[in-house]
Amino acid sequence: MVTRSTGFTLVEFMVAATVTLVAVSLAATLVRPASGAVASLPEAADLQQRIRVAVEAVRSDLVAAGGGFSLGWGAGAALPWPAILPCRWTGASLSSVVGGCASADGITILSMASAAPQALTDAVVGDPSAPIRIVPASACSLDRAACRLHADGTSAFDLFTATAISPDGRQVAHAQDMLAGSYAAGALVGEVTARSYYLGVESGTGIPQLRRAEGGGSSFPVVDHTILVAFQYFGDPTPPVLISPGDPVRRRVSYGPIPPPLGTDNPLDLWPAGENCMFAVEGDHQVPKLAVLSADASGLAPLSLPMFTDGPWCPDVASPNRYDADLLRVRLVRVTLRMQAQSAGVRGMSAAWFSNPGSARDASRMVPDLQVVFDVAPRSMPR
Repeated sequence: MVTRSTGFTLVEFMVAATVTLVAVSLAATLVRPASGAVASLPEAADLQQRIRVAVEAVRSDLVAAGGGFSLGWGAGAALPWPAILPCRWTGASLSSVVGGCASADGITILSMASAAPQALTDAVVGDPSAPIRIVPASACSLDRAACRLHADGTSAFDLFTATAISPDGRQVAHAQDMLAGSYAAGALVGEVTARSYYLGVESGTGIPQLRRAEGGGSSFPVVDHTILVAFQYFGDPTPPVLISPGDPVRRRVSYGPIPPPLGTDNPLDLWPAGENCMFAVEGDHQVPKLAVLSADASGLAPLSLPMFTDGPWCPDVASPNRYDADLLRVRLVRVTLRMQAQSAGVRGMSAAWFSNPGSARDASRMVPDLQVVFDVAPRSMPR
């Protein structure tokens, strides 16, 4: 009698091994995408969160840009200073040897809340090293002739960082070392927030960042791994209009500073009688200096950066803090932000998807750059 010993034949072993290998391969195939997701999903979520933070920071400050005085002779008047500067303001002069302030990757936003402290100068401000003497501003209206005593200003403005205030609140020391020009007694003084956003690089790590500076001083990062920050500007295609020019009480402009009446010279600027940076005199009429621009489908005109560096200059060309009059026609800002995943391990090689390529080769592990474009129309701008 012949009996079979226990165990497997070679054929049985090969069949079992093949089945096992197929099962393991299928399991590995199913697990591989999951492992890629484990690596990429946290990076994708972080990328989306960073871009949300950046959008909200820039958007909220742009919406608040502008404002204006609610007390004194400036109450109800058109904004006489630019609320948006197309560059990072560092606290120094707004202009340079070539003139102007314009860069695509930086912006400075000036805003004044309606409840912000407001006052009038109590004496001439001409020495940048001297404290500013102020008196409280009372409620006023441009419909009252007495409130228009100083309404025909020079369009000059300066940003001061207060360093000390006297016990009675009537004297403010500051850190300013130059002035756009002299200011007569009765000039408006108010609390303004100045914030700059720009593309920077952290010195220690070389990480590109969206950075924010407060009041032209030191800056800090808003979000890391920001690889593109760009600003485009759109403005009123029509030049300013002088309304009721012959009425000394109701005389005003659609936007910008009011020029002095015909035949009247403002000794605080270099313009001839009846003129300022926005208006010239032709015969017996005051006409705008700004050109008519072509509007797009939105009704606004694209404003190129060179337009902010060619004049006419406010308050005049000799002012150390001069600015281009076209800044006063800005009505909308288009913001472009692009960010990348922090880890190079989830960035691939495609130049279309990744500004800074990484080491990822598997599509399931890749987190492409994220770019957003959004428009903001500041609430306080003329409409």
